[in-house]
Amino acid sequence: MHKPLQWTKILLLCVLLIASCSPSLAGTPITDEQFDAAVEEAHQTMDTLRQALLPPIESYDFVGVKIRFTGETSYEDIWTQPLDYFDGYFTIKMIDGVLIDPALNTDRVVVVPLSKVLDWVIVEDDGNLIGGYTIRLTYEHMTAEEKKEFLKVTGYKIR
Repeated sequence: MHKPLQWTKILLLCVLLIASCSPSLAGTPITDEQFDAAVEEAHQTMDTLRQALLPPIESYDFVGVKIRFTGETSYEDIWTQPLDYFDGYFTIKMIDGVLIDPALNTDRVVVVPLSKVLDWVIVEDDGNLIGGYTIRLTYEHMTAEEKKEFLKVTGYKIR
C-alpha cells in the first residue's frame, strides 16, 4: 500500500519542518497563536480525515495524523499513520520512533485520544495536499528559496 520512497518523503518533511521552525514568513517566526489556530482548523475539519479512513481511496498516497507525545520536561510532534477512529480515539501506527519514550518505536500500534492530535494530512498520488494545516503554516513562513526546496523534496502541491 505504501511505497518505500513515501517514507523517505515523510522523513525529509519532518527534517524540513523542524529546520523551518526558525524565522520564516519571509523572516517571521510562527507564533503560538498561529500554531494553535492551525491545530484548531485541523480539528474543525477532522471529518474529512475520518471519511478517508472508511474506504481507502487509491489516489491517496499517504494519510497521516500528527500526534504530540509528551514527556516530563519536553514533547515531540510526530507524524503517524491512522488505522482507525472510534469514539474520540485514534488507533495509529508509528512511522518513526519517539525519543522521549523508547517503547513507542517504529511500527508500534498505539491508541491516542483526539486531544493529542495536532494535525492531519492526506497526500494524493499527484502530490496534492489535503489538510496539513501545520505544514501549510510552516510553508507560509518559509522564504521563497525554502519553499522551492520543500516542494522539490516532498513533491507536494500546496494550493
